[in-house]
Amino acid sequence: MHETHEQVVAVGPATPATPDGSAGAVAQAVEGQQYITLTQAMKLVPGRPSFNCVWRWARKGVLARNGQRVRLEHVRIGGKLFTTAAWVAQFGTVLAQADVNHFDLKNAPVLRGSPTVTRRSTSATRRPFSPTRTPEQRQAAVERATKALKAVGL
Repeated sequence: MHETHEQVVAVGPATPATPDGSAGAVAQAVEGQQYITLTQAMKLVPGRPSFNCVWRWARKGVLARNGQRVRLEHVRIGGKLFTTAAWVAQFGTVLAQADVNHFDLKNAPVLRGSPTVTRRSTSATRRPFSPTRTPEQRQAAVERATKALKAVGL
């Protein structure tokens, strides 16, 4: 079995609490920021994700390309989840930065004497990438497939 170890990143400051441990009298401000519902938060994000998507961002997070799990900072007041516009913006920024770091080609190894191809190859004998086939190549592939199917009795 393959184990994965992922790093969890919480975005935003820690949840403020009053001395009695509650979140305050429905504390409507965090350092001058207004709490918003997840429904309001989904309207702030480009592409208008669903409520369930924003809920998953808050509760489970998103696995960034670099293996980091990034969660949308939120607070629970009563039975509802709240966030702030700043936390939503910071969530997007952290995810984008994780992708930039992962796909940064400055740190990619350069193979001497070969073209700079960034596609992964699982086999040393794999043919080079060809985005389109000529009609002759397509017909040859059809003929090979037909011959292989006849060989197994199909």
